Amino acid sequence: MSHHLPASHLSSTPRPTPGPSHVRTIWDGEADVDPASLRPPPEPEPEPEPSRWTKNAAFGPSGDPRRVTGLDAARGMALLGMVALHTLPAYNEVTDGPTLVWSLFAGHAAVLFGVLAGITVAILTGGTTPHHGRALRRSRVSLTMRAVAILSLGLALSELDPAIYNILPFYGLLFLLAVPLTRLRIRGLLVCATLCATVGPVLIFLTSRWNGYTALDNPGFSTFITMPTDTVFTLLVGGAYPVVTWMSYICLGMAVGRMNLRWLVTQIRLLVYGGITAALGYGISAYLIDYAGGFARLYELTGGMDADDIQAVLDYGPEGHLPTDTWWWLTTSGPHSNTFFAVAASSGLALLTIGAFLLITRTLNDLCTPLIATGSMTLTLYTTHLLFLTALGDNVEEHSSMYFLVQVVVILLFATAWSLARGRGPLEEVLTRLSRGCGQLLVPVKNTGGDRSDSDDSARTAQERHSHTTVRPENEVS
Repeated sequence: MSHHLPASHLSSTPRPTPGPSHVRTIWDGEADVDPASLRPPPEPEPEPEPSRWTKNAAFGPSGDPRRVTGLDAARGMALLGMVALHTLPAYNEVTDGPTLVWSLFAGHAAVLFGVLAGITVAILTGGTTPHHGRALRRSRVSLTMRAVAILSLGLALSELDPAIYNILPFYGLLFLLAVPLTRLRIRGLLVCATLCATVGPVLIFLTSRWNGYTALDNPGFSTFITMPTDTVFTLLVGGAYPVVTWMSYICLGMAVGRMNLRWLVTQIRLLVYGGITAALGYGISAYLIDYAGGFARLYELTGGMDADDIQAVLDYGPEGHLPTDTWWWLTTSGPHSNTFFAVAASSGLALLTIGAFLLITRTLNDLCTPLIATGSMTLTLYTTHLLFLTALGDNVEEHSSMYFLVQVVVILLFATAWSLARGRGPLEEVLTRLSRGCGQLLVPVKNTGGDRSDSDDSARTAQERHSHTTVRPENEVS
């Protein structure tokens, strides 16, 4: 059977002409023509848009990426708070009470410095993984040298008879007493902090009741020679920052420094636990004074003080130390009263502030650059602030607002410019080179031998750098 296709189904293309076909060249891999060149050229990539202005693009990378800038921001706020306290008035003539600046920063700014100093000690000695072996001995030597340098600087500044209470001699002694505690973990450090907060106020109270020494405003080198006993008692129990209670802030800060401060959960815990601790400290003290008969007992048992005098101590703190007529004074929580409730309240506010700035700098780090730069060189700036107020003398009271504004503007501008150009502050650079050099000189690094502590600590440090859990602590002083 045959099938016939309609004519419409026939191809309309021309038929090949008879004869031999054209011979095509076959590429054998050795010809000059690359088959890839026969492909269509790729489309040109669009030119990248110009990036926005950044601090690193303008000035180059500044700071160490391992550094937790939230700590610097908190330290910068503490410094500005102390500048405000030392310059602006404490009494508000309109409300007949403390000013807002006094209520916010009195006692709390210095305590924040203390807690941050404890964090510095923890970072210098290993951070989340404390040093051991030779590395621990080296860090202890460096820390001891740092403490001696700060103590010596503070005693030298006290010879100028500064217009404010000089905190540096107390800080130097606190750093020195923290050296034996560098092997403790978080739980042991918290126990030490609680012990100092509980026993320290009692020791101060009993020593003040004994009244066998003269409390000095600013102990210096000359007082160590002429009044050695009074100077030691002032540093330990009688000064504005007595070591027996302020060691609680150092121990608390060391415990915080052993935590991973880059974790969001750690930052939130600091915020929450700090708020709870501050509320309990102030709340229990207020209940005992206002509702449990504490104020009445203070009025009845304290000789030579009326109700206004007692309220002034509660609002502004004692002049020197608390009265010792009754143990009820240990239930107060005023500025620099150094009672258990005052220590708890100020410690809680310090933790809350640190947690808040750690959270803020997670997203607003660039906006906090002036504050971070200020906190990275507080030793230099605090020393300059002390010298400035000492030179002005009583003239500060006449134009306190103007002098405060001048100091804040100069501090922020200088700190930002110096940090972008040079990094560490001038005094911080000297202190770092001195302490680190002494540590490496007295306990040199050994890459070989039976003692493996150096290599083990180096391995841990490298691992921490990789996980971004360590920071450079050179600027974290006072």
